[in-house]
Amino acid sequence: MNRRKELQNEFGVKGRTMGVFQIVNKRSGKRYVASSPTLDSAWQREKFMLDAGSHFNSALQGEYRDQAGADFEFEVLEKLEPAGTAGEAGGKAAGSTAGETAGNAAGEASGEASGEASGEASDKGPHCEAGARPAAGALNRSAVLSYRSALKQLERKWLDELRPYGPEGYNRPPSDG
Repeated sequence: MNRRKELQNEFGVKGRTMGVFQIVNKRSGKRYVASSPTLDSAWQREKFMLDAGSHFNSALQGEYRDQAGADFEFEVLEKLEPAGTAGEAGGKAAGSTAGETAGNAAGEASGEASGEASGEASDKGPHCEAGARPAAGALNRSAVLSYRSALKQLERKWLDELRPYGPEGYNRPPSDG
């Protein structure tokens, strides 16, 4: 495998904080729940789309615009540890970190909650034993997909728990079928 591909594979897992977040409208109590493989930049990305008027969730976008971005707060619900940091295959949900807020869109305490659940980044893929470093190219497509799958499961757990649908939130209810 060439060096470029090795670096891409390392970036695929190394140093990322993956997890589930919510954006809460403090005026109405409505919330938007989503997951991100790059939790560290999720608030900046979401805020950029909202400020630009290009967020794909039209209900959230409309209320954000109507309130001029005031009283919206970003909160990390749960982080997903890469395998190797928790000693498990696939990825492990870190303890619930609900309450870690990044401030609101009006500018209060902007920046996300610091400190990763694991304390340090790991360059091990989901199929590596503790202390073992993967060979070049060991982090393959299936490993990346397993992280994606674990992240979607974690998001589903929070959607089922918080049920941010209809008058309670901005998410669309899951389709039955």
